[in-house]
Amino acid sequence: MIMILKKIVNKFIIYLGKFGIYLGKNIGSNVDIYPGTKIHSDTKIGSYTYIGKNCNITKATIGRYCSIANNVSIGQGEHDLNQISTSSLFYDNSYEKLTMNDCFIAHDVWIGTDSIILRGVTVGNGAVVGANSVVTKDVPPYAIVVGSPARIIRFRFDEDKIEKIISSKWWELNLDDAKNIIERLENE
Repeated sequence: MIMILKKIVNKFIIYLGKFGIYLGKNIGSNVDIYPGTKIHSDTKIGSYTYIGKNCNITKATIGRYCSIANNVSIGQGEHDLNQISTSSLFYDNSYEKLTMNDCFIAHDVWIGTDSIILRGVTVGNGAVVGANSVVTKDVPPYAIVVGSPARIIRFRFDEDKIEKIISSKWWELNLDDAKNIIERLENE
């Protein structure tokens, strides 16, 4: 029984309690992870990020100040369609084969309920993924994508504003300092 528990702890970031004890070394400060969410231990989560209920996240890097709604899947295993069999029983190292391309969610990204982010995808800073979307390719910074497969419907700001926001790098700051930068950017 102890060996099974040890394998589980080594494989996943374990959630204990209503909002707050996590057994995992790759989580920043002020992160909220809600019940039912499973996060593989090789995932990194930046500070001030929220992850809703019943999410499943594997081998991903998630930036700071992200908002991930309920039932989101990020980086689930993908089978090799070029092999004779798609069964992972024929892979030498199934986990490595199924998760060979990392997922990268940049800073201040909002991912809507029931969305799926496929392996190897990068979602840029400030992007929004609409509910029920399946993201199959990279999303540029500050783009809003929706659908299955997800497509860009518009950008949140014009190019000049996006450039100013990106150059501010407010997401690298603590909450109070970030609020000051955001307020300044909103009043320009």
